[in-house]
Amino acid sequence: MLTFGDLVREPLRIAELGRADVLISAEGSGEVVVREKPAGPPASTMVFMHETIAMMKAERAEQVDKLRGVVGTASIVVPLQKKPESLWDHITVGRASTADIVISDPATSSVHAHFALGVDDHPVSVQDVGSSNGTFVNRKALQPHVLTPLASGDCVRFGQSVFYYVSHVVLADMVKAGKG
Repeated sequence: MLTFGDLVREPLRIAELGRADVLISAEGSGEVVVREKPAGPPASTMVFMHETIAMMKAERAEQVDKLRGVVGTASIVVPLQKKPESLWDHITVGRASTADIVISDPATSSVHAHFALGVDDHPVSVQDVGSSNGTFVNRKALQPHVLTPLASGDCVRFGQSVFYYVSHVVLADMVKAGKG
């Protein structure tokens, strides 16, 4: 089991994850919305490429700062990857030992949710598969069997287990910053 503290102490261990995006368990209890979704479509403005790049770097730095407040050294880092022996089309989350990501939480169903990679131009999406206690993204319950796109920093809850979805790029920035 890899922790965020392991990555901070030994940054080369990030290679164990490949370029996989990850779920990082929340430190403590409760959900914190790190990434607010924009209220509407962005205003159309003319922005030069170097300004756009600077804005993206600033947004990512802000996200890293917010995430370090909810992720601790003992937080578990789980790559979004299928097990080699996986029986499913998507990455599964649940209590069952056959799930790709096993969560030992009685409020999590045996097969609770699926992650889909690269569907409809979204790098990562999550779908509740009719679980008993629901799947939540940024405190909003997902409709069962509907894919919901994720962005790095989104808070995802399965039953009572809280995680943060973090892209491999943001994870690398967090490890470089040595925060947690």
